[in-house]
Amino acid sequence: MSSGNSSDNPFGGIINGDAGKATSSNGITTKAFALNLATGLALFAFELSGFFLLKSSGAGRRIYQPKTYLVQDRLRVEAIPVSPWKWIRRVVTIKDEELKAKCGLDGYFFIRFIRAMLVIFVPMTIIIVPILFPINYNGGAGTNTFEVGGHPHNYNVTGLNVLSFQNVAPNQTSRYWGHLVCACLAIAWTLYRIYREKLHFIAVRQEYLTSPEHRLKASARTVLVTNIPSEYRSNEALKALFDVFVDNDDRSKLTVWVNRDYKSLRALSARRRKLCHALEKEELKILRSVNKQYRKLGSAKAVESAPRIRPLDFTVPSERHEVATNDTQQALKHIAKLFDEDCKDHDQLWRKYLKKSEGSQVKIIEDETDSRTQPSSLKFWKREPTTSVPKIAWLRAEIARLNVQIDEILQDLDDETQFKKQNSAFVQFDRQMSAHMAFALTTHHRPGCMSPRFLDVAPHEVLWPNMGLTTWDRFVRACIAVVLFIGMIILWGIPATFLGIISQLESVRYNYTWLHWLRPWPNWIISLISGPVASILLALLIQLVVPALCRKLAVLVGSPTRSKREVNTQTFYFTFLFIELVLVTSISSGLVATIGAIINNPTTISSTLAYDLPKAANYFFNYLIIQALGFSGSVLFQYLRLLYITMIWPWFTQTPREEAWLQTTIPHQMWGNVYSLFTNFAAIGLIYSVISPLVLVFISIMFFLFWIAYRHNYYYVQRNKVDTHGLLFEHALSLLYTGIYVMEIALIGLFFLVRNSADKVACGPQAIIMIVVLVLTGIYHYVTETLFYPLRELLPVTLEDSAAEAERRRFISENDNTPPNEEQEVKQSVEQTEEQRSSSDSEKPKKEPPLTADGGPLQILGKSIRRRPGAAGEKHAISRTADNARRMLSHINHEREVSLRPEGSEGGGGTLKKREAQDQLGAAIAGYPDELTDLSRPERSIELEAAYQDPVTRESAPIIWIPQDPAGVSDDTLEHARKWQAYVQYNNSGAFLARNNKCVVTQPAPDVRSDWLLTWFL
Repeated sequence: MSSGNSSDNPFGGIINGDAGKATSSNGITTKAFALNLATGLALFAFELSGFFLLKSSGAGRRIYQPKTYLVQDRLRVEAIPVSPWKWIRRVVTIKDEELKAKCGLDGYFFIRFIRAMLVIFVPMTIIIVPILFPINYNGGAGTNTFEVGGHPHNYNVTGLNVLSFQNVAPNQTSRYWGHLVCACLAIAWTLYRIYREKLHFIAVRQEYLTSPEHRLKASARTVLVTNIPSEYRSNEALKALFDVFVDNDDRSKLTVWVNRDYKSLRALSARRRKLCHALEKEELKILRSVNKQYRKLGSAKAVESAPRIRPLDFTVPSERHEVATNDTQQALKHIAKLFDEDCKDHDQLWRKYLKKSEGSQVKIIEDETDSRTQPSSLKFWKREPTTSVPKIAWLRAEIARLNVQIDEILQDLDDETQFKKQNSAFVQFDRQMSAHMAFALTTHHRPGCMSPRFLDVAPHEVLWPNMGLTTWDRFVRACIAVVLFIGMIILWGIPATFLGIISQLESVRYNYTWLHWLRPWPNWIISLISGPVASILLALLIQLVVPALCRKLAVLVGSPTRSKREVNTQTFYFTFLFIELVLVTSISSGLVATIGAIINNPTTISSTLAYDLPKAANYFFNYLIIQALGFSGSVLFQYLRLLYITMIWPWFTQTPREEAWLQTTIPHQMWGNVYSLFTNFAAIGLIYSVISPLVLVFISIMFFLFWIAYRHNYYYVQRNKVDTHGLLFEHALSLLYTGIYVMEIALIGLFFLVRNSADKVACGPQAIIMIVVLVLTGIYHYVTETLFYPLRELLPVTLEDSAAEAERRRFISENDNTPPNEEQEVKQSVEQTEEQRSSSDSEKPKKEPPLTADGGPLQILGKSIRRRPGAAGEKHAISRTADNARRMLSHINHEREVSLRPEGSEGGGGTLKKREAQDQLGAAIAGYPDELTDLSRPERSIELEAAYQDPVTRESAPIIWIPQDPAGVSDDTLEHARKWQAYVQYNNSGAFLARNNKCVVTQPAPDVRSDWLLTWFL
């Protein structure tokens, strides 16, 4: 067997990967095309049918329309119409303003991007296809032989290629004037639409940024400043520097957060979360084992004596355990004492059902240096005696020790020796325009100092590990990222070649002796592996693995926020897709050889593209068919989420916290992925619009189907967590120029390659005109980018007066234009809230103090954990809305009187149905605020003053959340855990074990802050 030809050796040419794969599809037959189309239609019909059948079911409601019940009223939408025709009509007729309100700017602009592509390609299809189809089809080349320069030349244009550029005979080269005219029309129309869409982007973005609701946000008035010199790394120095941007140089109108390196604290908090999760799993493991045994009893006596589960509430009665000393060492000794008591405690209810050996054990050794107990596996090099202790007791002790340690650290967050100041800070101004002025003007006289700066940085989007990077760090990281990205492009040939081998498994297993073990396998298994399995693996690589790697590179280059990370991911991912899926698959000579030839002679790029691109057109026909039918259907059907929620997740042990996360988390879009993918589709359409105009038909159908699918998804399903305010849309429009330039360069080469019967260049004038068009396109591109660039992020001064007036009118009822003393107003608000709560509580049966973080700070040995202002005692912060959530859930519980009995019980009660649980969960979430306009002015001030405090410094101690159960083990666990409540708190409200031993939740976790949704919109 020859190894010199890569086509004969699937293991050769690994670096080239899929090079020339597209050209092998040259001359695809009508029959093969029809077969691919039928396969795509069948897949689309299956996915669409599955969507319509499941969309209104129990699981379908969670997957296909969570925004009908799991969001606030302002974001909530009506249920999906039952009729498919009514559904299509509803999706198509959603107004732009409604899309902005329900989907956010990024969701609106992505749908707008798909619509813009339809506006570009549909008119091109209507105009170009009727012109070029007759020209190409009657071009006369076909399979005929013509005299070219006195020598016979055999043409072999078959299949769908008869509709493309190459089906013009040497004696009819004048037909190429039609291609030139169509190319000029396509380029002019595309450039015009890009310009119009950018104008629309600027107008909508400015309207949103100057809206009263946005101007209230902390991000609207805050600038992130990096590379701050050491002499300015203090609140006083930065206020003195930036007070020039506020009225009368009043520094009281500035708020400054100088970032610190809390890496050690972040590690402790991460370990605490990990241990809390492990403790919840261990507690749940025992609960499930006990209740399994409990239900096996099955006697009437057991049924009658089964404890009723009380109606779900936000709190579980308990007492606070107070310890009189503040000494940390004393606290650790007390924890050790409690640990010993837990190890000797054998009175737990669960021991009546389970053997002692069924409780998980862990081996520990005593650490005399810091009074810690650790699993011996962490000290495997020490040969010390170990002791087996109950795992739950050890986890409680470790969590308690971490709580004490973290609490001690939180008392001194400004310790310079422990937490060094970083070279970045957030500066918040009293006006939006002041922030934009500070962003636009040069701040420091030394090059690189206090630069780059960033606007509209939402607190929840900050990538805190990147806050301490210097200019040199960013440069080195950028170089490393570029090298890694180039390596990823070159080495892509390895997985591509491997999947290529799998796709040829039928022949490869007989050609290589070391694959002889595959020869006995049945043909249907081989066909399954080489067909669908290989295609699925390739799709997963391209759409999951590659974007994940690109996102890692975006973080590596130093992106300070998740928004900037998505923009950088968009650049990396689009570049990868365009090179690997468009250029490399189209170039028959391979990536490395082509790059070498272009470096040696740059003028060969035009001839290379001209030679290979027409042959690759049919490959992209199939590619677009699969994307248009299969991928658009999967966007609606969401088979991955469907499999995960209905089949994969139930097999795993999920705690109430995990179940609540699964039931309340609404999927959000990774914007860098989808924008890059669809920009690449558009680039393919532009490149082949004249070379093979049939692609326009498929690209138009594809964008229309995706337009329908994504309008549904963003309206009914997805919610944004990362919002670039449309910057990805503008960047995608700029990336479209890549397709325009490649089309122009390819047409220049194609025109120069056309020979007449005398074997001379027949289309020289057309090629020269295309060169002029290429130059004009470059000039137009430069001018428009220069004009639009200042308006991408900055707001013009001309909008300030109208924006301020709109803000005054919007909040005139709150007298925001003449605010009283804020501290006094906050104090009055707190007093009024406490009075309202006291009067409200007096009408209700008194309960013991709750064992939850209901607002008070976690008491550990008389100390309170330091939290952000306002969230430090959630007694008054966001009091009205938090109370509304509690009252709403309490009312629902009162109406339903939910109770739980074991199998065989009769009478009222019964198990809570899944939909009822979803409704309760949705009602609980709906009561939480998610906009600053939901709050009073004092409450807004409290939130804004703590907006950019590092989240790890205001993270409260987690509460151990376990479900209620028929056997009563949960309540017994809470009773035995009372002695730990100064260090570790338990709660069993809002969750219970159903008859199938699965957790059902009716509220978010008890340690969720009342402003947990609000932090997304600061």
